[in-house]
Amino acid sequence: MSHYTKLITLLLIGSLSLNAYLLWPEQVAVVGKQKIQKNSAKPIKAPNNELLTKAKQQFEQHQFDEAFNTYQQLKQRSPALARTLYSSWVLQLKTWLNTNLFLSEPLLNTLLDQDPYNTELLTLQVDYLINSGQIQNAIIALFELYPLLNEQQQSTANVRLENLTKNELHSLSEQQNWQAIIEQTQIWLDYQNDNSHFLYALAYAYYQQNDFISALTTLERMPRNNPLKTDVNTLKTLINKAQLQDDFITLTPYGAHYLINSELNNSLQSELMIDTGASITSLSSDVLSQLSPRPLYLGDVTVNTANGQIKVKRYQIESFKVGMQIIYGFEVLNIENTRGQGLLGMNFLSRFKFNINQQTDELELSAK
Repeated sequence: MSHYTKLITLLLIGSLSLNAYLLWPEQVAVVGKQKIQKNSAKPIKAPNNELLTKAKQQFEQHQFDEAFNTYQQLKQRSPALARTLYSSWVLQLKTWLNTNLFLSEPLLNTLLDQDPYNTELLTLQVDYLINSGQIQNAIIALFELYPLLNEQQQSTANVRLENLTKNELHSLSEQQNWQAIIEQTQIWLDYQNDNSHFLYALAYAYYQQNDFISALTTLERMPRNNPLKTDVNTLKTLINKAQLQDDFITLTPYGAHYLINSELNNSLQSELMIDTGASITSLSSDVLSQLSPRPLYLGDVTVNTANGQIKVKRYQIESFKVGMQIIYGFEVLNIENTRGQGLLGMNFLSRFKFNINQQTDELELSAK
């Protein structure tokens, strides 16, 4: 190869190398540009601040369920922000419990729906019930909450229960609403069956309603070492004196028989014919249908009548009163075509020493 040819070859090789060197950065830049464009195509997530703002707006519009759903989304992305938001809602709830019960109720329900065993929320529910005048429901809610509390919280709850029940009993006693005391203390005793104050209040209410048997039975349930021994002994003395008093009830002559007035379930008046030959008191279907609460059906029984044996329905009514004597859970039969509205039978009369005074037209009842 001539000297001239070699020179031309070297120049060509150098030119190719230079072109390759100059082109290489441009290729790298193009690849980088393509990579950036590819990454920019990914979807952009909604900022946490947008969720926070949305939840706050929904809360301010009292859309509490929607606000809580947004809070759940925020909690997944930013737990710290979510905790702060939730705390502000609970703080607002506490304020509303004293200033706006109308708004506190739906907010409390929303929070409890999501966390039904949260003791702080359940305590606030007790506050709501008290502030809205639902004292009996508040007491029951506090009884239900009690097992979920720690020892220190239980000590506080005990003080609160004592104050609530004491004030409720005092209020009902002033109203002489003895039936309400009976109903409420029976529920409380389901939670604290040896509570001396509940048992005494129940016994005293029975005494006021002249249900001396129930009063004495309740006093027998009192714990041996109770702080109310003096009160219990005084009540027993009152019951004994009351049982020794005779009761004289006016009768209405009806041929060779007598009619007597009775009171069923503390509300319905019914005139019955005294029948010492009837073992169980009977009422007509018309009278039974008017009773509230409805009588408890106990089954069918066969009884003897002047026309032979018949099968009749047996019921238990809430209460039965003649004169000053009242019996709870009283058994009656449903028998039609009896003179008057029913028969007063021996399941009432046999509880007493009784005498039908035909000179004064009175039924005399005294303790056995």
